[in-house]
Amino acid sequence: MRGLFVLLALAGCNFVAGETFPVHGVVRDVGERSVRLEHGPVPGVLEEGDTTFVVDPNLARQLRPGDLIQANLMSADDGTTRIIGAKVTGREEPLALPPGAVVALAEGEQLPTLTLPGVDGPVTIGAGQGVPTVLTFLFTSCPMPEACPLLASKLKELQGQLGAARIVSVTLDPARDSLEVLKAYGAERGADPAHWTFARVELDELKTLLLRAGASRVESQGDILHSLHILVLDADGRLLWRGDDNTWDVAEVAARVNSPAGG
Repeated sequence: MRGLFVLLALAGCNFVAGETFPVHGVVRDVGERSVRLEHGPVPGVLEEGDTTFVVDPNLARQLRPGDLIQANLMSADDGTTRIIGAKVTGREEPLALPPGAVVALAEGEQLPTLTLPGVDGPVTIGAGQGVPTVLTFLFTSCPMPEACPLLASKLKELQGQLGAARIVSVTLDPARDSLEVLKAYGAERGADPAHWTFARVELDELKTLLLRAGASRVESQGDILHSLHILVLDADGRLLWRGDDNTWDVAEVAARVNSPAGG
């Protein structure tokens, strides 16, 4: 099923609700209700990779990046795949980063300048962008209503609350999402070009941008597995705030991007 992905979790196409499967790995990122895990294979269910899963907030507060964990994956009735019963077994030894290594932006850090092909012409993000920006990632053939379609719905609402700011949505599927496809998708979703535009970049450059954004994307058997991240950048391309799921409040994000700090 092309286009399967992660909404803070792997959509459980190989699971039956209530089934559990053991998994082990290294915690790479922790959100309020999510954990990004670099994990080994789960036979018959999941290939080795880097996936973001739903977790209970109490468990999330107990985990830190670099924790080695053993846990169980369980498919919930809502279609998400959750980590349950996690046990920390140790800590990963920190590795020295090579010079020039790409790492996720920290709050206040400036995104390097990147110019992307956009549906209405080139789109510059990062240093020199000149306008507060909400940076998001999605793809047009997403089949799960709780993920990209929900994100697009919230962005439609958000655009109506923006002042001198914009939304830039970058496709996660550059092989299939041409600029023409993205333009049609924007029109279908009610995007106002004055506030919301779409862009694409080839896969190698997309991977670098996702690393900068702290987001993840994995292709598995023709499916796209990815996290959901939204970044608020000020007019100079500095990170003001990053959300790691679809639970953000439209009015709160609008206030962030419209604040004097956003300008």
